[in-house]
Amino acid sequence: MATITKRAGLQRGQLGLFGVIMPGVAQIAPAFNLFFTTGLMVSLAGASAPLVFLISMVGMVATASSLAQFASIYPSAGSFITYITRAIGTRVAVAVGVITILGYIIAFGGIYIFVGGYIAQNVFNSPHIWAFTQIITILYGVLVVAPVVLGLRFGVRVTVALYAFEVILLLAMSITILARGGNAGLSAAPFHWPGGSTDVLLTFSLAVLAFGGFEAAAPLAEETENPRRNVPIAVIGAVVISGVIYVLGSYALVTAFGVGHAGVLAADPNPFHTAAKAFIPFAAPLITWIFLSSVTSSYVAANTQTSRVIYAGARGGLWSRSLAGVSPRFRTPAAAAVAFVAPSILIGVVSTAFTDPGTASGFLSTYGILGLVIMYLAANAALIVDWARLRRRGEHKSVWLWVVVPVIGIAVLAIPVWGDLRPGQPSPYNTLPWLTLALVAAGVIYQFVLGAVRPAALKMAPALLEGEESQAPEDSVPAA
Repeated sequence: MATITKRAGLQRGQLGLFGVIMPGVAQIAPAFNLFFTTGLMVSLAGASAPLVFLISMVGMVATASSLAQFASIYPSAGSFITYITRAIGTRVAVAVGVITILGYIIAFGGIYIFVGGYIAQNVFNSPHIWAFTQIITILYGVLVVAPVVLGLRFGVRVTVALYAFEVILLLAMSITILARGGNAGLSAAPFHWPGGSTDVLLTFSLAVLAFGGFEAAAPLAEETENPRRNVPIAVIGAVVISGVIYVLGSYALVTAFGVGHAGVLAADPNPFHTAAKAFIPFAAPLITWIFLSSVTSSYVAANTQTSRVIYAGARGGLWSRSLAGVSPRFRTPAAAAVAFVAPSILIGVVSTAFTDPGTASGFLSTYGILGLVIMYLAANAALIVDWARLRRRGEHKSVWLWVVVPVIGIAVLAIPVWGDLRPGQPSPYNTLPWLTLALVAAGVIYQFVLGAVRPAALKMAPALLEGEESQAPEDSVPAA
């Protein structure tokens, strides 16, 4: 197995720091989240949305730091599966891996059908026609998986181009609004603490989830130069860069409407289009394309990182080894990429047989993202366990970075867990607690079945998950 991996594995050293940081910032999709989250946040917390984004950024840096500490020691395409395996054990890592991958598939299924409906309405000016929306969704899925199959560098270049278009226009619009003073001049009110405990917690839940995907750099470690240095910087950098964009963009939007007109902003179905028409008219017709650029770059980045995680798990024997294949021509885990995208599209398309694309998108995305949150929680806990394990071996790591910061990360992540699972939600969201238990049960049952059917896989997985890069001495750096 090791011989096969070495001969046909991922190509090392393809990405530098810039290349490895781009998938993380792109997968977060700042324009997508600002366009569709800011108005809802303002409806819950008033004009204080920029402060909520700022505090959430600081909180999510804690979880990013946990993954960065792991990445500096175990640079692996397995990412969080490798980290949890080394700290807690293969069984827990397998369960979390299944939960996370299923969560990604479900969440992205919701976004696929949303994008299909969005393109049908805003590009083709077509009303919701079942067959037309579904065909667009399928074609779009093929479009965003193609760069992942055709090569890592090609995929990253596509991501860079789309992200640059998204961010340059978003920043140009935000800076123009602020330079012109918005509706009634600049104000510090958006950075004052909002009132209302329940609404504020819900707002923080939305803001924290807006950073999902920042870990996209971690699975690219085996294809990155000096991964023990570059990957940790990229993981933390993705949160900070996106946080700055969120704070600036939300502050500009609140300023465009005026601090005293938060209700008008919250009621506007497309507030960024309204703000663009008032302050930077040439950008208003581009809002649709900024959104599509944002979500497409996010998809390419997500497909890139998740296909590596699936590939590494298959290489470790945790699921079908057919997914550990690498394209001889492009040196990409093409089978793993298709295995991730195809069920996502299927879920999105089938969901609209029962409800409209908007409801399906919101519910599937909310449900699926819980799988990602569970992974973040497990990674934070795993770092604390690894700190104790290393300490028993005589290796002393920073208590602040390896214990205190992960605890902060866990506390911050508890907010979206409560926000999504709180009682009293309308249908179908009131089913989320039971569906989340089913998601966790799927991971737990799978690891028991794997242990019974292929017990050797659980023993061999730690070494096979890490790949060559974790044992490469030339890339080692002193522990910080």
